[in-house]
Amino acid sequence: MNSLKVSHASADNPCVDRPLTVSTQTSEQEVELEHKEPLGPTRTPQHADQYILYVDDDASAREAFADAASSFGYCVDTAETGGDALTMASQRSYEVIAADLRMPSLNGLALIQLLRPKRPEASYLIVTGASHLDLPEQASGEPLVDEVVSKPWSLSDLAKILKRAVDRSQHRRADSLVQKRNLPILVLSESAEDGTFLRRLIAEALPKNDAHVVKDLSDAVEVSQRRDFQSIIVKIETADSSALEKIAGLRRAAPELPIIAIGNSDDDDREQKVLTAGASDYVIEKKLDSYHLRRSLRLASERKSLEDRLAYLAERDPVTGLANRAALRDELSRAIARVHQRHNRLALLFLDLDRFKNVNESLGHDLGDRLLQVVANRLLENLRDVDIAARLGGDEFAIVLEGLRNEEEAVATAQRLLEALTPPARLQGYEIACTGSIGIAIYPDHGETGAELMQHADRAMYRAKQNGRDGYHLYSNKDGESRSGVLERLQFESSIRHALERDQYVVFFQPQLTLDRKQLVGMEALVRWQHPELGLVLPGRFMPFLESSGLIKGVGEWVLRTACRQVKEWQDYMFPHLRLSVNLSARQFEGSDLVVSVERALAESGLPATHLELEITESLLMKDTERTRSTLLELKALGVRIAIDDFGTGYSSLAYLTTFPLDCLKIDRSFVHDITTNEDDRTVADAIIGLGHSLRLDVMAEGVETQEQLELLKGCDGFQGFLVSRPEPPKTARAFIEQYRNPESASLAP
Repeated sequence: MNSLKVSHASADNPCVDRPLTVSTQTSEQEVELEHKEPLGPTRTPQHADQYILYVDDDASAREAFADAASSFGYCVDTAETGGDALTMASQRSYEVIAADLRMPSLNGLALIQLLRPKRPEASYLIVTGASHLDLPEQASGEPLVDEVVSKPWSLSDLAKILKRAVDRSQHRRADSLVQKRNLPILVLSESAEDGTFLRRLIAEALPKNDAHVVKDLSDAVEVSQRRDFQSIIVKIETADSSALEKIAGLRRAAPELPIIAIGNSDDDDREQKVLTAGASDYVIEKKLDSYHLRRSLRLASERKSLEDRLAYLAERDPVTGLANRAALRDELSRAIARVHQRHNRLALLFLDLDRFKNVNESLGHDLGDRLLQVVANRLLENLRDVDIAARLGGDEFAIVLEGLRNEEEAVATAQRLLEALTPPARLQGYEIACTGSIGIAIYPDHGETGAELMQHADRAMYRAKQNGRDGYHLYSNKDGESRSGVLERLQFESSIRHALERDQYVVFFQPQLTLDRKQLVGMEALVRWQHPELGLVLPGRFMPFLESSGLIKGVGEWVLRTACRQVKEWQDYMFPHLRLSVNLSARQFEGSDLVVSVERALAESGLPATHLELEITESLLMKDTERTRSTLLELKALGVRIAIDDFGTGYSSLAYLTTFPLDCLKIDRSFVHDITTNEDDRTVADAIIGLGHSLRLDVMAEGVETQEQLELLKGCDGFQGFLVSRPEPPKTARAFIEQYRNPESASLAP
């Protein structure tokens, strides 16, 4: 299974979108390097938006080429095979694609033949040590390969070749832009004959482009105000004040449009005056033909694109493409003016991602940026076209909802956005859970200016975080409290605090079976809260508060002791080899008494240590790894088994698995849920099974609900899920166990 790895984007070359190297093998050394922070200051690469793809089956050659190109300031991706290169080229636009001539399966020329029709603007290089090479042509008669890089290459030669290749690619892109886009061109010419000539020349140079010809400046100014043009061509006879005023007048009327002046003199002084007046380019009439016109329009297009890009960056967030803070202030002020005239309402939502810092610290800022882009897309997908979304910086977003009738509409939008964030984002092999906290301020109820609304939405957002995250809070002028029931929330949290002492927690059990469903392996203990008024409360409602408050330590210890006693009772009564699985919280690892607590629970219950399996999350392995490893070794010394729960959703490197004393991987239910329809999920599940068995680990699948899912999990050592049983209270679970009473039935038991 191919793995994507970060490479050639170190402190010396921090590309905006960090390059990926596709490789079929990952050494432990490479994996460790992936998680190291760069040493020393960083700098922006000279060509941060120019990407080069190098394809070579020789790892040392890939590294040498990438190091050299990176040192020139380019962003470099490398691929080991032609197949990997095809995948990468489908995901990113490259200025240069260089490939080694001799590669297995798909050689360099064959690869370029496949890529060129799909990426015609790129420059293509063949790298070879051959002294003579017959290069094929395209169907059009043009060369298939733009240039040959001879081995061994020198740094100076490679730098020149790459510079030519990038320039060639950029010219092709500009030409393509001019050729393909139907760019309306405004022509100002006092002479009807010259106007006809320019119209004909434009049609010859750019068959798909329209020319709009006017005779005087006033007409040109008027039409430029009501129509969109890509560029302006103005014919001037002399460089007198009248001609220069034409150019200056056009520049004032259409400051965003490039202006091409056509004159009959090659005098340098005249050209300088024309350019100073506001022209983008000056073309001598006697040299004007379709080629030179197309060239001049290309330069004009490049200038226009650059100016548009600069204007875009001035008001846009470079990571997500959303409006930035400055643009939000302007948009908010204009929106307030509009709703004031219409006598309706406006809502400002501040969204802050929960625990986003953990992603940056664990996986790096580049993957953090990818997650921000996912969040931005999800926001836009769930907003109206008239709504405004902005990124304020860091992990903070803002949304302006205009034309609301009441605050309930704002609340409904906030709930929809929170739901949109719920599905984990899959990025570079990681599955990252993402939730947010939203603060809501309403105009004019909570402020009549943009500054007031931003201040109050910000306060409300922080109150949402204090309320437990993954929720919203509506600002209140009276006391800053939510109108959605803060008192009820506080009472609910107080009930959670006292639930343990009031004996309201109960332990449910879910069976784990072999894949053929003939043998019972064990029971997983899962906590529930039997609330006197709300009834049975699932962990999703109370577990986050237990975690954040630290109460999980006491509750977790109680669950462990209770479950050990219950399973020991079942062992004594009917099933001697029954195994117990219990989840451990990260908070339980923070203290120094976890091993003592486990030892005490085993001693009090009489449950053999070899029949206890403790489940930890994958992300826990990445937190204080030395301490975690030490604790796990102490637990293993007692004789207990260690399993990774929800495997595939955390941030751990596969190489880390070999450094921890593990016994079992549990495939997360998110991969099982769509395994019958999603080929990617099937691939991941198969990979986890193969990985686990290669490391001599058992593999258990969670969340199996259908027989079809089970049949696609061949190779697993066991499974659990609604297909056989939901988590049940001890009495119901006991009845299930009695069906498998044969004491020899637990094939996975130690």
